[in-house]
Amino acid sequence: MKKKRGIPPEKRRKYDHSDGRKRVIWLPLLALALTLVVEGLNRGSVSALARYVTTHPLYFLYNWLIILTTLTFSELFKRRKSVLYTTCVVWVALGIAEFLVVRERTQPFTSMDILMLGDAITLTTIYYTWPQIILMFGSIFLAIVLVIWMITRLPRRRHVNYTLSLSVFCGMVTLCFCLCTLGVYFGYYPRYFDNLVNAYDEYGFATCFAFTFGDMGVAKPSAYSTETVTDIIDEIDDAAPQPTAQPQPHVFDEDDDLAHPNIIYVQLESLFDVNTIIGSSYSEDPTPNFNRLSHEFPSGELYVPSIGGGTANTEFEVLSGMNIDFFGAGEYPYNTILRETTCETIAYDLKALGYSTTAMHNHNATFYSRNEIYAQLGFDRFDSLEYMPYVTYTPVGWAEDTVLTGEILKALDATESRDFVMAITVESHGKYDENYVYQEGDPVVQSLPEQIDQAKFSSYLHLIHATDAFLGELIDALELYDEPVVCVFYGDHLPSTDLTADILTTNNLYASRYVIWNNFGAEFEAPDLQAYQLSASLLEQLGIPGGVIAKYHQSYATGCTDQEYLDNLEMLQYDLLYGDRSGYENGENPYAPTDLQMGILPIEITSASNLYGRVLVNGRNFTEYSVILVDGTPYETAFISSAQIVAIVPRTTPVAEIAVAQIAADGVELGRTEPFALGEDAG
Repeated sequence: MKKKRGIPPEKRRKYDHSDGRKRVIWLPLLALALTLVVEGLNRGSVSALARYVTTHPLYFLYNWLIILTTLTFSELFKRRKSVLYTTCVVWVALGIAEFLVVRERTQPFTSMDILMLGDAITLTTIYYTWPQIILMFGSIFLAIVLVIWMITRLPRRRHVNYTLSLSVFCGMVTLCFCLCTLGVYFGYYPRYFDNLVNAYDEYGFATCFAFTFGDMGVAKPSAYSTETVTDIIDEIDDAAPQPTAQPQPHVFDEDDDLAHPNIIYVQLESLFDVNTIIGSSYSEDPTPNFNRLSHEFPSGELYVPSIGGGTANTEFEVLSGMNIDFFGAGEYPYNTILRETTCETIAYDLKALGYSTTAMHNHNATFYSRNEIYAQLGFDRFDSLEYMPYVTYTPVGWAEDTVLTGEILKALDATESRDFVMAITVESHGKYDENYVYQEGDPVVQSLPEQIDQAKFSSYLHLIHATDAFLGELIDALELYDEPVVCVFYGDHLPSTDLTADILTTNNLYASRYVIWNNFGAEFEAPDLQAYQLSASLLEQLGIPGGVIAKYHQSYATGCTDQEYLDNLEMLQYDLLYGDRSGYENGENPYAPTDLQMGILPIEITSASNLYGRVLVNGRNFTEYSVILVDGTPYETAFISSAQIVAIVPRTTPVAEIAVAQIAADGVELGRTEPFALGEDAG
């Protein structure tokens, strides 16, 4: 009889038990090493890591437990080592991503950033040099190769005790979940993260990243019911504000409707009053126009939901009146719920009064999916970078804001109705140059707190000085405009420039500033507000109640932040976006998506010719992003002027009809003209 090959049973059992005992020891040690590496990257230094471990040992241990739990997942596979080491690579990669993101954006890295990977890739050339980009993608390539090698080359186990492995893994997951639940219940962890920067610093990367992973939307409140929402709506109706009269016109005709002026929001990228930095001084005021308006017109603090980044979330709060804190940690509703449903906004509220609504941003239309999402927010038109002619750029590649003056005036002139315009600037966006060289006319830093990099901050001052100049140009133009206009200027968040709350007179990294300006002598008030209260406050002063959310804010004292107010707001947000919509009549969403028009004025072809493969197209409103399509095929196009573009096609290519498409930098077609027969003349 042949002997069975392999290790004798008694020896195999001894070997297995010994290997199991080893894993009980070295898996926790490996998890500890990973926790130290990831937290060190999260904090940026060994000394900061040491302070965290000694001052927050329980939070550190919980991070260790989370990482250990992910490592035990490998016990479920025959290729245990491959899965284990791949998990280690993933944790290190997440730690590196956190280090890089915080360094440039201040806001920490969350699972939501993975959903925005496409948008992030478009910004790599702005934030990093080509050698850094090559190193970054080279490292990613090597990591992928390493993972593939581990999966294909590392040995497999002959036997897996699935019952034991699954029991251990599920037990670890249950332990993590129970500790987290108890932590929230007893106040060791917050119910929702309203300050991600502080949360990552206090609770640790693994904990906060786990919180953000899959945490989307507004959680159903425990007290949620149709009756509860109905009671809130009844209270809102009882406290509905009464219409208020506006001052008599100073310039306009007596029949001009001053209760419904044109309304312009200008969201200023990373702009704040740098004079609020304690111990700072400059050769001149870096933002003289904004600060002059702050003194001559009503202004107040605006508490925004992010710092260093997250423009879209400030934008969402201002438009919708909803509190981002109630959504998942690090969530961008533009990338989640707004893909599925419309949302009440000031744009919808004003459309009901006959306003035309326009959003504009001198950046790519597809960033944050605005080319799709604005239809869900009540905008009739979206004027993006691709539809703006003669744009100039900063050295790092951001569009300069001066182009927005003409675009805002164009939006006002393009309609006969009153207009609501939401303009979002981009010029003063980071990255700020650490090797900044003084340019004539720039404010000079005379003193700053030591923690702030002076060269980097000087680069920031150069950019906000230019944005402030745009603001001055816009005010000069609107002062002469022959219709009543109200402008609200505000910064979307503070910049990523080593700021801390203790060196600011506001003592708050989330305190921006807003100003309400008008050209017809109306008297407004500008109390300190949360960003989600801004539109309701303005509408109330204009005598416009707005929708459910706006009325809710108006039914409470201005600037209210007490717990009952927040609980009811959370209830309404859940109901209107995820629940039964009891807040709306018959439970039906009254807001239909708009037929969003890209650009303010349509792109038109008036004539075209083909001479030896040189296709010349004449028309109106062309930009640098206009591309000639010959029988549906795009060809590289040269921009000559807003009235003329040209493309070279092979002479042998038959040309029957052409069209012009606006194509974003990422290749997405935003719109195209109707086909135009070659030789036709549209006049």
